[in-house]
Amino acid sequence: MNISLLKKHAVSLEEHMKDLTKEERKIIEAEKKYYDIVVALRKQREKLGFTQEKLADISKLPRTTITKVESGSRNATLQTLISMAEAMGKTVELKLWG
Repeated sequence: MNISLLKKHAVSLEEHMKDLTKEERKIIEAEKKYYDIVVALRKQREKLGFTQEKLADISKLPRTTITKVESGSRNATLQTLISMAEAMGKTVELKLWG
């Protein structure tokens, strides 16, 4: 791949974001926060050496739920995220501010 050609035709994230509305930026930020949680849960599962099946057993959730949450194909409930985290000895903290 020609890096100089790629750089010539690439658009920076900042350049792309300037055309978004406030509402679109808000949606993107919410999705990013959700993605960060899902990635953190998956990394913790892998760090502990748990398979999705083992995490499912410990958290009392279907393995398919674990798979869908980790792949981002399911928008998990807060209770599902808490169950996954607690099964790995972690907590989910929700912060609300004005």
